[in-house]
This record gives sequence, structure tokens and C-alpha cells, in this order.
Amino acid sequence: SGYDPQDPYTDRDPRFYGTILYNGASYRGREIETFLPGGKDSPAGNEPWNTSPTGYYLRKFLNENISLEDWNSMGTSPWRYIRYAEILLNYAEAQNEAVGPDQSVHDAINEIRNRAGMPNLPAGLSKEQMRERIRNERRVELAYEEHRYFDVRRWMIAEDVENQMARGMSVTKNGDGSFTYAVKEALTGKTFSAKHYWFPIPIEEINAS
Repeated sequence: SGYDPQDPYTDRDPRFYGTILYNGASYRGREIETFLPGGKDSPAGNEPWNTSPTGYYLRKFLNENISLEDWNSMGTSPWRYIRYAEILLNYAEAQNEAVGPDQSVHDAINEIRNRAGMPNLPAGLSKEQMRERIRNERRVELAYEEHRYFDVRRWMIAEDVENQMARGMSVTKNGDGSFTYAVKEALTGKTFSAKHYWFPIPIEEINAS
């Protein structure tokens, strides 16, 4: 992909820019500043208690045309319980597990990717390779839409992914105005064990016995 860890926000998946606010992102007339020292959106800003431990903020779901000072225009927004991209992802996953990565699976995933401005998946993927592609596509396309929590449990991979370090980005502003980026741990104490795949026995049932 040409990813550069010291220029991490260039030439990314377009959905990244529509989902995340990051250091240097343009938002409401200024650039987001998560850098230290002195960044307005960093722990050194005006509200250190309210800043993100990851160095990122959520952009998805926000209507940037609404003034934050006009409470009368805030209104309400309907919650989308299901959208077409999820239908395509559900189909692709089921079809791949049933018969393998046939053309219909490629078509479903490519329709989602093309809509976002991403290229088609490569041809010749195996069933296992397509499974990983579909899972990653769900992670990107459905970010913050309340799917990932259940997906990793449904796939029985939570013991792997939920026990990994919750990562963030540490951004340092250098004297010449350039930035240095380093991955950091953003959350401690994450644990998941096999018993967490199941809900606990309700206290009412314990009392009844």
C-alpha cells in the first residue's frame, strides 16, 4: 500500500478520512491538533480531561454543517439498524463459507469497495484468504456501528484480538514544525478468556435454584 509510519495519514482508504479525525485533519475551519507539546486537542489543550487517549476522534455520524452554538438546529437523527453494505457483507461471508469465493462474493465486496473509491479485490483468492478479506472489510466499513464486538465473538477469535494492546498514536511536534509519530498503548487491563463467549447465569435463576 505504500504506508509510511512517519507519514501515516497519506493515501489511506477513503473511509479512514470519513470515519476518523486525526492530527492535521481539517475540521470546522481548523486542523485537528493532537500533537505534543501544545496541541489544542491533546492532553495539553484546554480540556485535558476530555481528550482522546488514542489520539483520534470520531468523525462518522457527525453533521458538520450544523453549528455547535445553535442548539435549536441540532434536532434528531434516525439510527440505521441495517444498511445495504451490511447486506452485501453478510451475503459475501455466507456465500464464501458455503461454496467458496465465487464471482458473486467478489462482486458483493467490490461493490462496497468501489463505492468508497477503493480498487477491486485481487483475483484468485482462496476461501481462507477471502474470509480474512471479508472480516477486514467489515471492520473498516462498519466501524463504530456496533458490529465488531459481536463479530469477533461469532468468529470465535475474541481470545486473540481482544487480548491485544489497545493502540493509539503519539504525535510529537518538532522544533522545525515537522511531526514524529509513534504507536503507543492507549488502554491497559484488557482481558478476554473463553468463558466470556457466554453470558453469565442470571441472578434470578441462581436464586431460583
